[in-house]
Amino acid sequence: MAAVGDRFTFVSQRRTVGSNIDPHRRTLVAVPDDALNVAVLRGLDRGIEQEEPLAERVLLRWSPSKALADALEQVKGRERDEELLGAVIEVLRASPDRARWDRVEVILPRYSPFERPGMVGKLQGIGLYVQGLARGSDALDEMSGDWAGAPEGTSGEKVVNPHDGTVVRATTYIAPYMYFERVTLDAKTLAVTARKTQFDATRYNGQGVEIGNELLEEKLLALAERSAFQSVRGKASVEVSTPVPVAPQPASAPAR
Repeated sequence: MAAVGDRFTFVSQRRTVGSNIDPHRRTLVAVPDDALNVAVLRGLDRGIEQEEPLAERVLLRWSPSKALADALEQVKGRERDEELLGAVIEVLRASPDRARWDRVEVILPRYSPFERPGMVGKLQGIGLYVQGLARGSDALDEMSGDWAGAPEGTSGEKVVNPHDGTVVRATTYIAPYMYFERVTLDAKTLAVTARKTQFDATRYNGQGVEIGNELLEEKLLALAERSAFQSVRGKASVEVSTPVPVAPQPASAPAR
């Protein structure tokens, strides 16, 4: 079950702040067509299929109503995480189909107050984090237009060129991130039997190249799918595809 919702958080630096103001601005951005849940569910399903190939799987997606989502935004930290899990459990409780299920695996957004290398703290769920100001204003102009940073240098964090995979160091970048929890529930009692948290982020270099919003969305959805898959199979997993028969080639003539 994917329950990450239909919004992500855009986190950018403020140009000037007072001592009691968060130096980062956090803006919710709606994603149409339930695309975040679809990506997460695709990765989760693929991971469980490889982990338990004989298991019968039922795919579920859920997003809170706007009223519930707005109410949850007023709750902070782990309390918000637990309220969201409680809402998911109530949705499942109303499903008569769970009598036939053994367990439910749910991907939920999670809050992290801690900073990580190259990433700020107070992140929750899925989002985009911009490090460094761009275009002489608060970065990305609230998700309108393309983003490009300052010229690259030899200091800063390792970043990836989104077009060709080149790795350099830079002090300005944009990073899709996903902080989430995979919760395992007993399908009959809906008791929590296991919890696994995971944080993933990829820092993309916009210095000297432009990153359009369409590409950012593509990278964000790819991260969501990959993270959900790795929550089951692990980050060192290797996907094995079905072998493709190769026609035998005629033997080469012996050298003279």
